[in-house]
Amino acid sequence: MPRLALFASLSLIPIVFGDSDVWSNPCDLARWKGAKFCDVKLDLDTRSADLVAKISDDDKAGLLTNSAFAAPSVNLSSYQWWSEALHGVGQSPGVSFKDQCPFATIYPQVQTTSQSWNKTLFAALGTAIATEGRAMANLGHAGLTFWAPNINVYRDPRWGRGQETPGEDPHMNGVYAEEFVKHFQFGPEDPTRLRASSCCKHFEAYSFENAHGITRHNQNAILDVKDTMDTYRPAFEQCVVKGQASGIMCSYNSVNGVPSCASEDLLNGLLRTDWKFDGYITSDCGAVEDVYDQHNYTHTIAETFNATFSAGMDSDCGDFASPDAVKKAVAKGVFKMETIDKALRNLVRVQMRLGMFDPEDEQPFKKLGLESINTKEHQELSIDAARQGVVLLKNDNSSLPFAKKQGLKIAVIGPNANATEVLQGNYIGVPPFIVSPLMGLSKYGTVTYKPGCKDGPRCENRIGFLNALVAVENADIAVLVMGLNQSIETEANDRTSIALPEGQVDLILKAGDVAAQSGTKLVLVLVAGGSCDLSFAKENPNIKSILWVGYNGQSGGDALAQAIFGEFSPSGKLTQTIYFANYTKQVSILDMRMRPDKDFPGRGYRYFKGPVVYPFAYGLSYTSFAYKFTTHPPELLSRADIAKGLKQGHGLRSTSPTIFTFKVKITNTGGRDGSEVIVGMLSPPNAGHSGAPIKTLVDFDKIFLRAGESGEVELRVTAHQFALSNQDGEYMPELGGWTLQVGDLKAISWVL
Repeated sequence: MPRLALFASLSLIPIVFGDSDVWSNPCDLARWKGAKFCDVKLDLDTRSADLVAKISDDDKAGLLTNSAFAAPSVNLSSYQWWSEALHGVGQSPGVSFKDQCPFATIYPQVQTTSQSWNKTLFAALGTAIATEGRAMANLGHAGLTFWAPNINVYRDPRWGRGQETPGEDPHMNGVYAEEFVKHFQFGPEDPTRLRASSCCKHFEAYSFENAHGITRHNQNAILDVKDTMDTYRPAFEQCVVKGQASGIMCSYNSVNGVPSCASEDLLNGLLRTDWKFDGYITSDCGAVEDVYDQHNYTHTIAETFNATFSAGMDSDCGDFASPDAVKKAVAKGVFKMETIDKALRNLVRVQMRLGMFDPEDEQPFKKLGLESINTKEHQELSIDAARQGVVLLKNDNSSLPFAKKQGLKIAVIGPNANATEVLQGNYIGVPPFIVSPLMGLSKYGTVTYKPGCKDGPRCENRIGFLNALVAVENADIAVLVMGLNQSIETEANDRTSIALPEGQVDLILKAGDVAAQSGTKLVLVLVAGGSCDLSFAKENPNIKSILWVGYNGQSGGDALAQAIFGEFSPSGKLTQTIYFANYTKQVSILDMRMRPDKDFPGRGYRYFKGPVVYPFAYGLSYTSFAYKFTTHPPELLSRADIAKGLKQGHGLRSTSPTIFTFKVKITNTGGRDGSEVIVGMLSPPNAGHSGAPIKTLVDFDKIFLRAGESGEVELRVTAHQFALSNQDGEYMPELGGWTLQVGDLKAISWVL
């Protein structure tokens, strides 16, 4: 979907903010007393079929876009399906920030949150965001169908929307999807209804905006079967099967020549038949029109409606399927009323699961109101997520944390040093406040703020360098807050280089030289979503410490300052590979392959063998931890048992049974309290050869330990994780020694 502040990518689609439709329950009217669709004792299939049968054909034509018209024949109010909630309730046609709802809590961007590696946090964020969304909906300021999360794999470091995703690993993305969606939608207060509807996007294989004359609107993603099965598809399977998402968004691109929104195999086949998806499918905004005039897959508008809605799509985001256009297509006999009815049953079924046709006094979620928006608990959750997402990349000689003392002189330097909106990333809402790095650091001393770069992160205007360097020279501590913003990486805008802007590199190196000469303690901070080549700073002895904080939300400045001054020990780990800048010269952003080939080096930690600046799952701490197996992985595994497990899971990764669990004792051997992320990786017998991955993530956990304290975590390995996909898309057990690695521990399990 488009970032809502940028209209260039969807110039034909009018986007209006702040006019949320207020729903009026038709079942409150005497006219419908006794109607089946109002009877909460009946099953949803019966109720939805009854309602759709009662809607006039004329009204039905106005219900197939995100801006659904009213249907007077059954007293249906108009409804806006498009509300946003990626990392907080966000600006969108369905959301209105005004009057009694001027703001909502904004959490760190998803890329930052994923760096926490904390499943409990993913779940808590889902609950908190949906709670605020439901409260705003109850007050008439939002819809109940939110188009989040984005769980596409962060395939290429240039992608402008990588910041929205949990990262490059399919398993991590799937875990995030499951935890976020499940807790977004469901709550113990009302086990029979949805708190709010979550929509996983963008299905399938979307991870590109524009390059080489191609755009996301006409890209044909050429996918290998193996890459499809182990990279592009797993997170969506887990979203549907385990997270039980009630919404899916089909993507702009084609997959092997077929537009995603017109793919019968993907929508009715894979989603609804194989994965038992129970929900509605919306197009991305403008994607239905793309089927016709970008992919040239159909020849007429009527054919386009038939192709997309017959394939299983239920709603067109945009106005292509306008009431007049739909009526004309039906009149031509190409677009059938039966197809429309099927889509409408899927749509109203979700609305019924949300309680929109049920008595209000029977619905606990209807009681959520102003007291549930921007609560103290949600504010604390936001800063906690920002803290947990901090990644310590470098800390020579334990340079960090800096000591707190009276009278500190702090130079706060760089284009993002006083950033506010930048800290939100994209898909933003209206937060109650934003704490910039400058504001956070001012709580620890007397600050001197010099941005250095006069034109923001592009840093082409260096007129402020001298003042910035003087500030570094005269300070006790210098904090360089560098990185990117939405003018460099965002929706509809991929980067062409992953090098940090040249002016920023120059300023960092000069500041390092000045600090070394003056004795100023210096830390480099990166505010960004996507990978930036930091090799120049990693290798420079004058840059002793580096923190990656991402786009860290409304309390990001406080979280950063607290990390620098040791209020907590950083525990984040990267969920993307930080490559050298020349990596992008080796691969085309249009090349969807993951595995290496003779003309292709591969992508991500699973397949790329070349050197990197910082690897996936990398992150340091202010303390240290020791690992010890308390229960060992088995040395021998039966191929037959793994094959049986694959069959038990019905061929699905997400339902694959556990083959074994193992426990690891973690001891905090350092002098500070801290959290540790425990990452389990598995390497197949032929790791890195013949299309096999070098290693894959199998499970992870997180534990907080005080200095000297020990604790235990249990990780699991499933049948699918001991199998590799073949060219037919089937997972087969792989014979030989599989190496399990957890921290510095290794164990080999032989599959015989």
